[in-house]
Amino acid sequence: MSSRALKKLHGKDDLAIIEKSLTSTKAHKTNSGANSSEDEDRSEEEFVSTPKKQNLFSLVLEDEELSSGNDEAVQEIIPNASKSTKKKKNKKKNKRNKKLVEEDIDELLASTGSLPPTLTTAISRAGDSFDPLSIQLKNLNPENEMKKKFGQKVVGENSRRRQTHKTYKKTVHLVTPDPGWHPVTKTGFEMNLVGREGECHVFQIEHKSEYQKIQNKFWDAVDSMAPENLMAVLQLHAYHIDTLLQLSEVCRMSEDPQMAAELIERALYAFESSFHPLFNMTTGKCLLKYKVWENRGFFLALFRHLINVGNRGCYRTSLEYCKLLLGLDPEADPLCALLFIDFYSLRSDEYTYLIQLYTLWKDSRNLRILPNFAFSVPLAMFHTSQPDTPQRTGADEMLQESLMMFPGLLQPLLEECGVNTEADKSINKHFGEHKQQRQPASLRQLVHLYVGRTGSCWKAPECVEWLEANVKKCCEIGESNPERFSQLTSRGYSIYRGVAPPNVCRHLLMSDNKKAIADLPQEVTSSSILSYDPLPPADTVRSYDRQSNRVRAVSNQGFLSAFINSLRPNFDVNALMAEDEEAELDGAAGGAGNLRRAGAGLINAVRELLNNIELVGPERDDEDAQLPPNDEWD
Repeated sequence: MSSRALKKLHGKDDLAIIEKSLTSTKAHKTNSGANSSEDEDRSEEEFVSTPKKQNLFSLVLEDEELSSGNDEAVQEIIPNASKSTKKKKNKKKNKRNKKLVEEDIDELLASTGSLPPTLTTAISRAGDSFDPLSIQLKNLNPENEMKKKFGQKVVGENSRRRQTHKTYKKTVHLVTPDPGWHPVTKTGFEMNLVGREGECHVFQIEHKSEYQKIQNKFWDAVDSMAPENLMAVLQLHAYHIDTLLQLSEVCRMSEDPQMAAELIERALYAFESSFHPLFNMTTGKCLLKYKVWENRGFFLALFRHLINVGNRGCYRTSLEYCKLLLGLDPEADPLCALLFIDFYSLRSDEYTYLIQLYTLWKDSRNLRILPNFAFSVPLAMFHTSQPDTPQRTGADEMLQESLMMFPGLLQPLLEECGVNTEADKSINKHFGEHKQQRQPASLRQLVHLYVGRTGSCWKAPECVEWLEANVKKCCEIGESNPERFSQLTSRGYSIYRGVAPPNVCRHLLMSDNKKAIADLPQEVTSSSILSYDPLPPADTVRSYDRQSNRVRAVSNQGFLSAFINSLRPNFDVNALMAEDEEAELDGAAGGAGNLRRAGAGLINAVRELLNNIELVGPERDDEDAQLPPNDEWD
C-alpha cells in the first residue's frame, strides 16, 4: 500500500506512527552494520525533515550576477534554464524518496503482519459508512449517462440544456425543462417542514386556497365524464399535478410515450420548484409520508418517470431515482420500490451496491423472502467473483437455496432465456408445471413480475450455464435429501399464503404486467382503482375535503368517458361490465376504431393546448448560445 494512498485515506496523524516505526527500523539496521549510500541517507533525512522552500527571486538574482557581462537576451534565457534543471532534479529526488518510503512501509507491514490499530479502525469505519439511500445529483440527469454511452458530441446536438432560456434561473435536477415550457411562477402548493423523526426531517406538501379550488374543478371534471372539462382544468393551471398525471396515462394508453413522459416531467418540474430550502434529496434523510394525500403525486410522478427513463436505456439514472423514491418513505415503501431496485442495479452493473444493500437490510427488511432478491443477489455475486473462490461458492449456495424455496420460478425463467428442458425428467420432477400450479397467488404475482422484468439479465451464455449447473445440483439434493428440498419449498409457500399487501398491489398495477395483474385478489379488482391515487391507504390524512360532488350519469359514451368514469371514487366496475354486455348485444361494431380515433383526438387536443399556453422565452445573447457542457458521467 503506497504512502500516498495512506495519506489520502487517513491523514498525517496516522502516517506519523508509520514514520516513527520507519526511523526506529532504520536505526536498528544502521547499528547492526547495514551499509547504505550517502545519497540514500540524504534522501531519507530530506523526507523525515521537510526542506525549507527556496525563494524563487534569489535564483533570479544569482543568475543576474553570474551573467552580468552578457547581453540582455542571454540574461533572459539563463534563469529559465536553471529553473528547469532544478525542477528535474527535484522530481527525480521526490520519485526516489517516494519509492524508498513505499518499500519501507511494505517491509513494516510484512514484519508486523497487520495495520496499526488506528488504521484498522479507520478502514472499518469507512466500510460501515455505506448509505443505500444517498444519491448524487449528477446521476439524476439521463443525458450524462447517454454521454457516457454514446459520447458528448452525439448527445450534445440534441441537448435541451444548452438551449435553455434565461427564464429558468433556478437550478433544477429532477428534469431538464424544455425552453418552450410555461415558466413556473406560482405552483399553488408549497412544501413545509412539519417535524422530525430521529435524524430525518419530515416534510409535507400543502395546497393553497386557489389550488384547492382548481382541485375541486378537477374532481367535477372527472365526475362529468367529459374530456373537454379535464382539458379546461389544465388550461386554468398548466401545472396541476393530478391533471398532468391523468393525461399522461391517457397518452400512454394511446401509445404516445413521448407526450406521456413530457407530462410527467412537467409535474416533477413543478414539484421541485416548490421544494423547501431544507429538503435535500441527496442525503436520504428527508421524508414525505405517503398517507398524506397531497404528497402522493410526487411519489406517482417519480415512479412513472424512472420507468420512462429506464425504457430509454438509462438504467443507472433509473437506479438513482429508485433510491430517491425509496428514501421518501423507507419504512412504509408505499410503491414497493424494493421490487425493481435489483433490476436497475443489475442492468447498470451496480453489483456491489446490490450486494451491500442486501447485506444491510436482509434481516430488518426481510429481503430473504423476496424472490427478486433471492435470485438477483446471487447473480450479482456471480458477476463479481471468480471461479473456485469463497464468493462464488456463496453465490452457488444462495442460488440453490432460492431454487428450492421458489421452484415455480425456474421454468418461466428458462423459457425467457430460450432454454428447453422438456426432455430432462429430473428437472420436470422437481421444477415442473405442478410446482407452478401449487404456488399461492401472491407468490405467482411476484414470479411473473420478476421473470417479465429481470429475465433479460439471465440471458447471457455464462449466466445460463451457471444456472443450469446449480439446477443439476438441486436435483441431486432432491434425490439424496428430499426432506431438505421439500422443507425449503414449504417454507416459501407458507410465507405467501395470505393476500398481497397494498404496496405490492400498487406496484403491480403501475408496472402494467398483465400476467401479474391477472392474479390480483378480488378485493382489489372489485374496488375502484383511481389512476391518480391507486389503492389509497386506510389511514389517509387530508388537509381539506371536497366542496362539491356533482355527478352526472352518462352511459355508452365511448372509450374516453369510460376512462374518465374509472377515475371517480364511486366507480363500479360491475356496472361498467353490464353496460358493455348490453352494448355488445346491441351490435356495437367498430369499437376498436372508435377507441383509436378518440384516443388520438384527445392527444392532439392536449398537444394543442400545451402549445397554446406556452410562453415564448426572450431572445438569447451570443453568450447564451454557447453554454458550457454538463459534467461528465462518473
